[in-house]
Amino acid sequence: MLYDLVAFGETMIALAPPPGEIVRRTRYLLVDHAGAESNTCVGLARLGLRVAWVSRLGVDAAGERILESLSGEGIDTQWVGRDATRPTGLMLKEPGTGVHYYRTGSAASAMGPEALLEVPFADARAVLVTGVTALIGSAPHAAALTLLGSARGLRIVDPNLRTGLWGSDRRAELVRPLIDRCDLLLAGASELLELVGDRDDQSAKASAERAQSRGPREVVVRSAASVGVLTAEGWQELEIRRDDAVDPIGAGDAFNAGYIAVRLRGGPVDEALRAGVRCGAAVTTAPSDTAGFPRSL
Repeated sequence: MLYDLVAFGETMIALAPPPGEIVRRTRYLLVDHAGAESNTCVGLARLGLRVAWVSRLGVDAAGERILESLSGEGIDTQWVGRDATRPTGLMLKEPGTGVHYYRTGSAASAMGPEALLEVPFADARAVLVTGVTALIGSAPHAAALTLLGSARGLRIVDPNLRTGLWGSDRRAELVRPLIDRCDLLLAGASELLELVGDRDDQSAKASAERAQSRGPREVVVRSAASVGVLTAEGWQELEIRRDDAVDPIGAGDAFNAGYIAVRLRGGPVDEALRAGVRCGAAVTTAPSDTAGFPRSL
């Protein structure tokens, strides 16, 4: 099978209180799955693209639930390994304080380039990896570089800078090599400033230009008020309005899925931006990283 996209990265079991409640007072938690790459895969699969997700999970109930959920979305999970000695990672959403990760020593934190040996990613139309993969361990970092270095299709990266991970203290140093090896960069405005920003010009366009000078042909910059993209044809920007969100986590991944879907189908940049904004907004209407993702654009 020729895949439209192959993604590589960790997915965790995700726990969250019901809307309007907080962890320390709720009587129960909602159980879901969460991972930047697999979130994007869910979106792409719902839009009719052929996608595969490569990762490693523990031999535990959390891993079983994740596999069943993602396979049920139409994502090919045949290259997801299982580790009998390490657990599946966990994420706890706490309204008002953010997200807490319990992923140190997880199964995915030890997956290296060998995880890609049988995967036909070189034949895929696109591959996707995020900076999270570079930050959860030295082995995943090496695997991310292998994926981007050997892929022949469109190489897509979202920096997705995070704190509290193995490599967070030197996250710019670890994530920049991914940027250098990609064709399409999808980044938040603040993280792009951290990675390649210019103190004299902190505009989204200037950051995109500096990022483009490192290798990507197409650079998308997401911010609270707008999204913009720099291509060989120049800079385009679209203003956006943010409505109240039930859960904003996962909106960036959903935007990425909408944008990538249009571009892989040959659609123009302005259409891709609008699709990304619609998908990102849809996901925020539910207490889940993916439940609100639409099934058409």
